[in-house]
Amino acid sequence: MKRQFVNAKVVTPEGIIDSGVVRTDGDIIEYVGAQKVIGVQTVDLMGNYLLPGFIDIHCHGGGGYDFMDATADEMRKISRYHLAHGTTTLVATTMTDTDEAIFAALDRFALLGDDRVTLHGVHLEGPWLSAAQCGAQDVSKMSKPSKENLERILDKYPFVERISAAPEVDPGYEVGLKGKERGIVVAAAHTDCDFDTMLEAVDKGYTLVTHLYSGMRGVVRVNAYRVAGCIEAGLYDDRLTVEVICDGKHLPHSLLKLIYKCKGADRICLITDGIRGAGLPDGTEFVSGRREDGVPAIIEDGVGKMMDRQAFVGSVATTDRLLWNMVNLGGAPIEEVSKMMSKTPARVMGYTDRGTIEVGKRADLVIVTPDLSVESVYLAGERV
Repeated sequence: MKRQFVNAKVVTPEGIIDSGVVRTDGDIIEYVGAQKVIGVQTVDLMGNYLLPGFIDIHCHGGGGYDFMDATADEMRKISRYHLAHGTTTLVATTMTDTDEAIFAALDRFALLGDDRVTLHGVHLEGPWLSAAQCGAQDVSKMSKPSKENLERILDKYPFVERISAAPEVDPGYEVGLKGKERGIVVAAAHTDCDFDTMLEAVDKGYTLVTHLYSGMRGVVRVNAYRVAGCIEAGLYDDRLTVEVICDGKHLPHSLLKLIYKCKGADRICLITDGIRGAGLPDGTEFVSGRREDGVPAIIEDGVGKMMDRQAFVGSVATTDRLLWNMVNLGGAPIEEVSKMMSKTPARVMGYTDRGTIEVGKRADLVIVTPDLSVESVYLAGERV
C-alpha cells in the first residue's frame, strides 16, 4: 500500500525539508521532496519532525528482560519495548560469562528464526576484556581470545555482527584481523590499552570504540610522564567511530559537547547500553546479566547502579531519551543527532538498506514532536 507523509519537517542527510513529503510503497521509501499526490493514503504530520528509525547497536535488554537469559519470546518483548520509543533496528548485546552461557544465549537467539521484530544481529561484549577496566563485567569469567573459539562462534552463529574486546589482551589483535577478514565489526571495549596500542589495533581491524569514556583508560602518569590512553586515541583517530551512552548520566554535558566537537556526527553512534532495568521504576532492584549469577543492581536517579552506589551498571535509557539529551545537553542540532542515531550506526554496521530517509531505503520512520517526544513509529512502512 502506498502512503504519503505531508506537512513534515523531513530530516534527511542533506538537512531538513520544511513542509516536506515522504511517500512509501509498502516497506520502501519511493519519494522524498515537496510534491503531494492525490489518491494516496495521507498522514498529515502538522509540522512534526520525520526522522529515520533509530538504530541502537548496543543494548543488553529492557522491560525486565536481558538477552543473556531471555527466551526467544522474551527477546521479542525487549525488541517491542524499545520499538515503542523509536528503535527500529536493535543489536542484541551479550556480556562476559562462561562460554556455555554465551553459547546458550546465542542458541536462543537462533530460535527467533525470521520473526526477529527489530533484532538485526548480536554483539558480543566480552569475555575478552581487561580486568583492569571491568566495569560491571565479571572479572572471574573473563578470558583470553582464541582464534579457534572465534572461528567456532562465527561459523555457528552467522548473526554475530560485532565483537567488543580489549586489544591489549593477547591475542587481541587477532580478533581485529579475523573480524576484518570475516566482515565483523570489532570494537575496543573495557580496555586498559594506551594511545599507541589503540592506533595499532586500528591498523589490525578495530573500527569502533565501545561506550567512549566508560571502561577504558585515559591519560595516566607512568614514571612521572603522562601517557595518553584509548579515550584520547578514540577522539584523535578519524578512522575510529565512537559509541556514546547519551543517557545524561554516564557522561555530563561537557563531555557530550567535547566528543561532538572532536568527532562530529559522522563518527558518533549514540547507544542506550540498555539493561534489564530499562522501563522499570526508580528503586527497583534487579540483576544485570543472567538472573542466577549476574550483577545485583538498583535503579536510582534514572540510571542502573551497583548496589554499593560506587559505579553505574548500565543505562535504563531508550533512544528517544538519547535524542533529547544530545540536542539539549550536547548542543547538537536535530539533523546532526539524527545522523548519530541512524545514519552513522548503519554505516558502521554495514546496513545499506536503512539509516536515512532516501529513495530506496526501508520505510523505518519516527515521527517526533517539536519538544522531541516520539509521537508514532513506522516499521517497514507499517505503524506500530
